[in-house]
Parts: sequence; structure tokens; C-alpha cells
Amino acid sequence: MSSVAVPTVERTASVKTGGKWKFMIAGLLILGAVAFVTFSSFQSNAIYYLNLKELNAQRGSLINQPVRINAPLDKSSIQFDDKTLTLKFNLQEDNYILPVVYKGVVPDTMDKGETVVAEGKLGQDGVFYANTLLVKCPSKYESEPNASDAK
Repeated sequence: MSSVAVPTVERTASVKTGGKWKFMIAGLLILGAVAFVTFSSFQSNAIYYLNLKELNAQRGSLINQPVRINAPLDKSSIQFDDKTLTLKFNLQEDNYILPVVYKGVVPDTMDKGETVVAEGKLGQDGVFYANTLLVKCPSKYESEPNASDAK
């Protein structure tokens, strides 16, 4: 009766070592899948954040690439067609001017904004086609002019 118990112990030990390898291989596959998903989602969400000078310097390589631009707004160039919901304006920094076209609802602070962050793609015609606008309004962060004079 004791000779039957010895092979059972050897079989159990070989099953345990084979089970460890299965868990290690499965763990490596899961880790590889997580790394692949993380890396691929990072690449699809990565976007250049440039000012107007940097955009003009890299203009040729950025055509039809997703780009986010931060530049001062030329308020005199704002044109809005309410029938097509098309907003056209220029971003201007030093001698660089970039025409921007945006289709959608105009941000409330567009006429008061000083700087615009536009996200979209630069077309081959030199026009920036924005799909997202963020208007920065510095007046919200300035102190009132008479606050220090009142004391």
C-alpha cells in the first residue's frame, strides 16, 4: 500500500511547477496587453501645443496633423455667419498671422478674449481648421482698478 503513494507525490510536484509557468506566461501576456493599450492610447491622444512662431517654423511638417495653438486674438478680424455657424478670425503674434475657421457655437467670451487656444488641423491652404476653441479672458484675474485707492 505504501508503494502507491510515492508516484502521487511526484505527479503533484510536476503539476505544481507546470502551474507556476502557466501563471507566469499568463501574467506576462496580460502585462504586455496592458502596455500595448497604454502606449497606443498615448500616441493617439498626443498633440502638439505650439505658439504661432513655432507653428510657422514647423508649418510644412504639421499639415493635417492635430495641433493645439495658443496665440493672441485679432478682435477686428472676427466674422460669424449665423446661418452656417462658421466663425472666422485671425490669430496674430508679431508679424505672423494665422487665419482660423471654426464651425460651431461661438464662445461667450470671444469678443472679450485676449488669447485663444485652438485645437484642430492646419490645412494645405494655410488656414487652421479648429474643432475646439478655448478663449482666455485675463480680465477675470485682474484686480479692480480702485481697490487699492480706496484705502
